Amino acid sequence: MTCYKYVVTAQKPTSTEFCVKGPFTSPHETNLVLGKGTRIEIYTVTPEGLKPTLEFNIHGVIAHLSLYAPPTRDKASLFILTARHRYCILTYSEKTQQIITEMSGEVGMPVQPRAQRDTCLGVIDPSHRYYATALYESMVTLIIPELGQKSKEGASYTRRTSLRNREGRRRQQTPPDYMNLSLMDKTIVSMAFLQDTTEPTLLILYDDSMFRRYLQTFTIDLRNRELKPGDIVMDHFEPDANLLIALPAPVGGVILVAGKFIRYLKPNQAPKAIGIKPCTINSYTIMNASGSRILLGDANGSLYLLNLTLNNNVVEALCFISLGTISSPSCLAYLGNDVVFVGSTEGDSQVVHVQRKSSIADEDDDILEIIEEFPNLGPITDFCVVDLDKQGQVQLITCSGAAKDSSLRIIRNGVGLNELAAIEISGVKGVWALRPTFDDKHDNMLLVSFVNQTRLLQLRDNEMKQLLSHSGLALDQRTLAARNILGDLIIQVTEHSVRLLESASHGSLVDEWFPSNEACITVASLNPTQCVLSVGYGRLVVLQIDGRRLVETGATQLQQEISCLDITPTDDATPYASSVVAVGVWQQVGVKILSIPDLQVIAEESMAGSVMPRSILMATFENICYLLVAFGDGQFYNFKLDSRQGTLSDKKRSFLGKLPIALGTFTSNGTIHVFAASDKPSVIHSRNQKLVYSNVNLKDVRGVTSFNSVGFPDAVALTTKDALVIGQMEEIQKLHITKISTIDTPRRITYQESSKSFGVVTERISNTPYTAASVTGGFEILDDQSFTVLDRIYFKQFERPLSAVSMAFENGPGDCYILGTGKDTDEFETGSSGRILVLQISASRGLRVVSQKIMNGMVECLRPFNGKLLASVRGELHLLQLHPDMRGGGELESVCHYKLPSITESLITYNNLIVAGDMAVSVVVLSYDERGRTFRELAAEEQPKEITALEVLDEHSSIAAEKEGHLFIMQRRDPEKLEDEHDEPLLHTASQWHLGDLVHRFRFGSLRMNVSDPDSSPITPSLIFATASGAIGVIADLSEERFKLLWQMQNNMNKIVRSIGDLSHSDWRSISMMDRKEKCSNFIDGDLIESFLDLTPQQMQGVVDGHNGGRKLDLTVEDLCKVVEELMSVHS
Repeated sequence: MTCYKYVVTAQKPTSTEFCVKGPFTSPHETNLVLGKGTRIEIYTVTPEGLKPTLEFNIHGVIAHLSLYAPPTRDKASLFILTARHRYCILTYSEKTQQIITEMSGEVGMPVQPRAQRDTCLGVIDPSHRYYATALYESMVTLIIPELGQKSKEGASYTRRTSLRNREGRRRQQTPPDYMNLSLMDKTIVSMAFLQDTTEPTLLILYDDSMFRRYLQTFTIDLRNRELKPGDIVMDHFEPDANLLIALPAPVGGVILVAGKFIRYLKPNQAPKAIGIKPCTINSYTIMNASGSRILLGDANGSLYLLNLTLNNNVVEALCFISLGTISSPSCLAYLGNDVVFVGSTEGDSQVVHVQRKSSIADEDDDILEIIEEFPNLGPITDFCVVDLDKQGQVQLITCSGAAKDSSLRIIRNGVGLNELAAIEISGVKGVWALRPTFDDKHDNMLLVSFVNQTRLLQLRDNEMKQLLSHSGLALDQRTLAARNILGDLIIQVTEHSVRLLESASHGSLVDEWFPSNEACITVASLNPTQCVLSVGYGRLVVLQIDGRRLVETGATQLQQEISCLDITPTDDATPYASSVVAVGVWQQVGVKILSIPDLQVIAEESMAGSVMPRSILMATFENICYLLVAFGDGQFYNFKLDSRQGTLSDKKRSFLGKLPIALGTFTSNGTIHVFAASDKPSVIHSRNQKLVYSNVNLKDVRGVTSFNSVGFPDAVALTTKDALVIGQMEEIQKLHITKISTIDTPRRITYQESSKSFGVVTERISNTPYTAASVTGGFEILDDQSFTVLDRIYFKQFERPLSAVSMAFENGPGDCYILGTGKDTDEFETGSSGRILVLQISASRGLRVVSQKIMNGMVECLRPFNGKLLASVRGELHLLQLHPDMRGGGELESVCHYKLPSITESLITYNNLIVAGDMAVSVVVLSYDERGRTFRELAAEEQPKEITALEVLDEHSSIAAEKEGHLFIMQRRDPEKLEDEHDEPLLHTASQWHLGDLVHRFRFGSLRMNVSDPDSSPITPSLIFATASGAIGVIADLSEERFKLLWQMQNNMNKIVRSIGDLSHSDWRSISMMDRKEKCSNFIDGDLIESFLDLTPQQMQGVVDGHNGGRKLDLTVEDLCKVVEELMSVHS
């Protein structure tokens, strides 16, 4: 592998940390704006629910999100502050439908070094002139947007001065748009602007140097650029008081929330207070203009209503009511009509309806109704990559969420089917949907064909009922094809005839065509005015529907036997008739395109192999006509078809399974897609004029038809071996996600193929302190198909399971699960102990203990190593082997050990190498000497990093992620090339890049669907990673030549396309840690590269030509598009 990497997001961040509501896209619309890591999602609030309106990425992690709505405006803007202390104000242009950067800036470092806060506080004053934030300990930063705008406006009029004068002014002047205001010896807890004061007044909750908590007012002195301290509103109260809620004018004042009390406080007024059940309130939303009704959410997932009794805008009493259970909230937004949006970083975000209580008797009942859920994968602490179906399509199983919102998520590249109805039925040979009339928009019947009969099912009152007769349908014969045609008629093709009948239920047969010499019809295809069929032995016949008659308009004899036909219209000028027929033939396997009505061959293509084509279809995607050909062994070919010129071109081969494929069309969101029914069903669609294959979450589908009915809009009817299934295809997407709820929080997961089970380490998260009798966690095994728990082990006595791995010991009893545990042995957490347990699944699929060993420390990480076990135990690396006994058990014996720099939670092996990532001294590379039974250090990283994930790429290279969201490629220097023999062998950083998210695990694997041409060159294995925000990404290898092209393309794009918020891409991807800042190197931003396909033609050409100071590329726009499409196949 090279040091050049391509990083792209396959699944965008899903954790919702911020939400605000207001008129952003239009003065007449109400929008819900969500902040998810680096992503903004905007919805419009409608009577039918939340409507997705807009989404975009920014070059930065969102640290705070607020509405910026000065009183002079009828529409709000967005104020965004990033984790790297850059801010911007964004406005939506209704005219161009684009995001406009109104202003942007950066908050500089304070003069005196201060520690940064872990979380960012941010509030805007009522006039929207000042934005106050706490970025550093004991410091308030005041951002003044209007001053920033004035400085920008005046910049172009600045008179030129001498260099000396400019440097002098630069030293004297303070940036005009922000102020860092120091609060010595005060640790800020929360802030709020009072809403009813004549001058901006900031209320600050802080701890002094003696850890006593105070609430004090401060006013802004803009001239002297300082905060003037005012009255102390309250002191000597609970140390867990941590949230201030400013009430709107004219009520004013603040709500102060503590763990057991809620107080209303206002300067010069007596406080009001109420005791509450102990909880940790972390989010709120005000429901009405007066502020008398406030929804509060606590960290455990409970929703409360705080009701204020007002008299002449004076608060007289507080009332606190529990409403029910929600996801653990990170933010709340009241949408109106008793509906609230719950944003969560630990569970699924929700839209919740607060139902009105009918009586006092049901006051303790949960009155919350969940209207809609938004899946959240974060935080992902671990995942594994498996191919359960053994068809080359991997699935990701993630450990997601926390506490009661925790779950396992099954993620695969494809499309989901929401099953609406299922009928147990077997032996189905084909299925077709019928409408009452040709012009009717909705289907109401399904014609189901068997070997020697046909059944008709009609949808009545959302139920499918069988009809014994309908018009002139022949239900005592097998149907080969059927559909509605012009003139409110139905055409039915059986093995013996073609029948034309009225579509009304009491209609009659109006015409019937029989093949000559009592021949048997073998295959047929229909459109609204034509029928094409074969009667065997290569004989092809075309029928035209002329009024209420069937007229034979052409016939021909082919040299090969016909296996499949299609006559789908492809010309928009003649939507009800086709000028060509597509024919699949065997004996000499191939396809032919024949003209109608003369049936002359105008194009043909031979194909290798002896397996016959089973299904053929002409389909148009994005104004490009394709010929799709499916074979009996799962092979799939596609050609570009020009029916007017009579040409087939751009032949491509794929595999969509191992069994015969049947092709059919269906409509989703107004767009036609092709469904390939097989043992591995897929949906075929087009993206950027390229065919894309998406897996469907079903197995072994035999046939398909569109079934757009009143009860089941935009549905499809699928036939399987045992059932007829009606369902709705989910929106065509990259990843399909299935949720498996868990009792406890999953932390680690591993897969054991021999037992077809998953081993999951869980943690029991509790609000109360653990006791010796408390369950701290467990280890459970799950069936790999049903995900039911087969067996479970719980841990008590303060012992916690920490790590797990599946492996087979050398000379051992077979595949075992190895579990590492740990517990603190003193109250100061300076000492610890742990165990290593060897577990095996019995014949009854339960767990039995093979062996266990007590260790002098917590067992943080486990890894198989050449038939032995590597264990990281409290900063020490142990190698252990198992000596089995005659009873099926054994004893774990230590082979050797090695002192590591610190606690190690990432441990990877490669052949005889061991790479350890620790929490202090970064990465260490060791080798194991089998003969001497010792470890030897080969290299170490010289710059300290807190490693969170690690994977070995090859013998000399590793990739690591660290706590600040950076990625590194580290390479081991050749000892022979060291300049001095006394130099330590070091790992040097070959590549570095800022991802902006916390990565807990790397795994080798691919998310792409396995449909590649087997004749093409093999694809380099890619690396999958998952993050705390719920994002899933892919890292692919690049050649040096390809990297140079993409690097220049990336630079050109940054010069052509203005970034949202004027946030610099190069600054965003640069490395910033421990007061050290370096440029990124040897990584390509795949999200930026793939956005090239969204540019206008003029912008694309500008990128190629290197406008605005870029460098001209040696490719055309079309060539560059192909490069991007090829890169997109890494994850789609």
